Amino acid sequence: MDVQILVETIVDDGSTPRREIASLDRTPDSLAPETLGLRLDEAKNLLTRLQEVLLCNQIDEVLAASRICDDCGKRRAIHADRGRSLDTLYSRFWVNAPRLRQCACKLGTGAAKVALLSPLNVMFPDGATPEFQRLQAELGSRHSFREAARLLEMFLPCAPQSNTTVRNRLGRIAEKLDVAAEGHGDKKARATSSPLTVFLDGAHIRGRPEYLKRHLDVVVGRVQNANMSRRFGIVQRQLNAEATLPARGRPQLS
Repeated sequence: MDVQILVETIVDDGSTPRREIASLDRTPDSLAPETLGLRLDEAKNLLTRLQEVLLCNQIDEVLAASRICDDCGKRRAIHADRGRSLDTLYSRFWVNAPRLRQCACKLGTGAAKVALLSPLNVMFPDGATPEFQRLQAELGSRHSFREAARLLEMFLPCAPQSNTTVRNRLGRIAEKLDVAAEGHGDKKARATSSPLTVFLDGAHIRGRPEYLKRHLDVVVGRVQNANMSRRFGIVQRQLNAEATLPARGRPQLS
């Protein structure tokens, strides 16, 4: 059987453009455990294509609405028509992000001195959707940053991830949570003190049996603030590699 997946968009002007986002071929003679149902690679491709259609349509509507002046109803001029990358759970996309001029009806007022407006930059200042950032922070807090990046790439059709990006976004989300949890009366104290950030990671290092090296459980980390940065490492446990080998695998000494 042939399966075609189409997306139909209903526009305000009454048009209904369609776009095919996936086509699957399932013949009876090709049935196998690996081809039953939807595979992971097919699901990733399907989600990426669907996200692209939905994202582009939404951004076009937002940009069209933001160009209309709230006071006089005229369209504002575009100062610079450029794009930017946007990270989502289902891939990284290059989207339109124009900067708009202030409307002519605001000339001579204080509003005319406001910087050029880019609606997309206001909504996504970090270049990623909030849901994607929350997932990065969740995995980064439970695993090493490198492992969190690997898990994201394994199960989602997102762009190639970097452990540095996971670490930085986890730090920014932690700062926002810290500010939200503290009272407004502590703002002056926060401004005079430099926040301290601690990063931890661990690994199990296996020794080479033929050299009778030891197995190591290592914890490494970094402590930093605005004025200093210190790195450290701790060996939690040492195991003799010979003791972990089966009897027939141990080297015989004469």
